[in-house]
Amino acid sequence: MLTAHQPHGMTYPEAARETTARLAQDLDDTVAADAIQLAIEAWKSLAGTDFAWDRFGLELLNVRARLYSDHDDVVVDTGPPVRDDAETRLAVTSLLEQLARYHDRRAADDRDDPHRRLSHDAGAQQLRRAVAALA
Repeated sequence: MLTAHQPHGMTYPEAARETTARLAQDLDDTVAADAIQLAIEAWKSLAGTDFAWDRFGLELLNVRARLYSDHDDVVVDTGPPVRDDAETRLAVTSLLEQLARYHDRRAADDRDDPHRRLSHDAGAQQLRRAVAALA
C-alpha cells in the first residue's frame, strides 16, 4: 500500500499545499498520485455541497482512470476537508494547477511515445477544466 507523505495531523489545506510544493520540485510519480488522491478526497467529501464539485469530480475520475490506474492503493494520511470555503478551494485548485503543469512537463518529456504524450496532455487539459469548475 502506498501512503501519501504528509505528516499526520495536518489539515486538508495544509496537506494540499505541502503536496503542491513537493510536486513543483520534481517529476515524482508518487507525489503526483498523492495529489490526485488528495483532490479525489476533497471531491468525495464536498460533493453535494455545490454542483461545481460534481463537474470537478467527473474530470478527476477520468484523469485517474487514464493516468493513475496503477496507483489505486494510494491512501491519504490526512482528514478530508471539513467545509467548502475559500481556503479549501484555493488549496485544491492550486494543487490541480501544479498537477496540470506536472503533466505538461511529462508530455514534453514523452516525445518518443505519442500515446503517453497525448495522455499527459489530455490529463493536463482535464485538470484545468476541473480547476475552472471550482472557479
